[in-house]
Amino acid sequence: MDAAKTNDQQLAAIVAYCEDYSNISHDSLEKYAYVAIELAEKSTDERLKSLAWLTLAQDYMQWGWTDSTHAIVDKELKKNLVTDNKKRDIYFRLKKLKAIAYGADGRLKESLEVLYPLVSEAETYKDSISIAGIANIIGSIAAARKEPEEARKWNDKALFFAEASHSKYLGSVFISRAQLLYNEDKTDSALYYLDKGIELCKKIEMNDRLASAYRFQSAVYTDLNKLDLAEIALKNMQDARNKINQNPDAIIEDNLQVAEFYANTGRLKKAIEFIKSKLITGDYYEKAGDTSKAFANDPAIQLPYYMALSGYLKDDKEFPEYQEVLEKIITLKDTLSEINKAGAIAELQTKYNVQQKENTIIAQQLKLTQKNYLLYGSLIFIALASVITWLWQRNEKIKQQIKMQQAIEEEQRQAAQSILDAEEKERKRIAADLHDNIGAYASAISADVEKITGKGLTGNELQLQNLQQHSREITNSLRDTIWVLNKDNITITGISDRIKNYINKLDPSYENIQIDVEEKIDNDVRVGSQKALNIFRIVQEAIHNALKHSQAKNIVVEIESDEKIKIRVNDNGIGMDLSNPSGGNGLRNIQARAKDAGIQIAINSSKGNGTNLVIETTTN
Repeated sequence: MDAAKTNDQQLAAIVAYCEDYSNISHDSLEKYAYVAIELAEKSTDERLKSLAWLTLAQDYMQWGWTDSTHAIVDKELKKNLVTDNKKRDIYFRLKKLKAIAYGADGRLKESLEVLYPLVSEAETYKDSISIAGIANIIGSIAAARKEPEEARKWNDKALFFAEASHSKYLGSVFISRAQLLYNEDKTDSALYYLDKGIELCKKIEMNDRLASAYRFQSAVYTDLNKLDLAEIALKNMQDARNKINQNPDAIIEDNLQVAEFYANTGRLKKAIEFIKSKLITGDYYEKAGDTSKAFANDPAIQLPYYMALSGYLKDDKEFPEYQEVLEKIITLKDTLSEINKAGAIAELQTKYNVQQKENTIIAQQLKLTQKNYLLYGSLIFIALASVITWLWQRNEKIKQQIKMQQAIEEEQRQAAQSILDAEEKERKRIAADLHDNIGAYASAISADVEKITGKGLTGNELQLQNLQQHSREITNSLRDTIWVLNKDNITITGISDRIKNYINKLDPSYENIQIDVEEKIDNDVRVGSQKALNIFRIVQEAIHNALKHSQAKNIVVEIESDEKIKIRVNDNGIGMDLSNPSGGNGLRNIQARAKDAGIQIAINSSKGNGTNLVIETTTN
């Protein structure tokens, strides 16, 4: 930064320095974030301008001001699209910061709604580094939600891409793997991955992740009763935290681990006093500029401390004070429950419109030179948010009920429409079945009736027997349709046998036409029952059309099956003009069935040269 000669060179150096924002002291990050905004005002480079605002959003994130973080991210996302090669990396960083901000507020569902599409986009553009980082966050959320299988799946994905890309996230992924293994009671494997993760994080000075790794290491050694090693891990945790945070005393998880160490080393009194020292409350305004202590005014901060304190008091047999702490815990839980009922701060944030957020950013920008403005401005914002929360509290329940009613009505409307669509599709299918199946036998009956009128008594008796047989076949065919639909899948041999059976029943009615079936079944594959039914019906219709319209002497059905199924129906009849086919409903039903079942149909025919229909489909 000092060596930069131009405005843009200095700005590029600052945003690069602040990229790993969680490993920079809060004061340093705040200072350089505002310098970056000042330099961005003088720059014409749109990419550097967006990176400057991203740096300020990261500063807000470190201070816990997630509403301001979201405001900047949403504004900058409009300028940095995933389809823009030059700005795609900014898009991924903005989206990931948005998910982290949701997670910091405990809004895990909203965080995942950002992360799942984001990892798909990273896969689309083959961004291995982004995939590793995003997958690791999703895995951590799954672990927090007590979903070990989901957490392991995403950790495996993160590890694969982090190792392949030599990503800076590899150490963090190893630490997450260690935590998963420890939860599975695989302590040795957990320590192995934890040591690897710590070494990698030390090499690249990822101090924020390193501090949490040492905290976890101390917990493991404490459980193993290796208290000397646990104490060393705690000191390492504090050293790492001191490098990036002027006030390591404010990290709840760190404090709880220190207290747990005191308790496990026989110093219950010290553990109790230590926890009590973290339950100091006070006025932020009176302590402005003093970072020596962290106030625990928020019930959400107080609750984990009181939970730990109750256990220590019970073990120390301080039962009167233990009873008081239990009552305090009940009060805190009730308070948090009421806050949730009223609608969390996260819900309130969505009530602000874009203009309000823009106004907040503009006001902050005008005060860039005032060192303490950010603190006071944020406190004013919190006070304003509290007032708005109270005002909205009375109406929130009614609004939620209205939204729920609208959702139920929309679901009912969609369900009703789905039923209507299904009924219409089923009606059309049944109509096609009746035409294809019963129509074929009706044509045969018609042919017999014509013969009866042209023969003697003996002929009449024979044809009347055929009429009786065809009547039975109509009923049997309907049963066949139901039987086929009730099966999961059917072999191509089974379909071929049914075609041959169908032809054998038609033969007596068409004495002057030779119908043959030729098989070449190298692989007796199976197909789904619905597709099998459609194949059979298409062949039925093709044979029926040939008998009725072609004036053919020979009809040949060729059935082939290897990796694909191919069936040909050839006749040597008069052919037809495909621009004006005579098949009528039969040909339309063939085409409709083929489209519905994903079957390819080809028809080749011309006047005087017969007709060739080819059916081709996969085995799926």
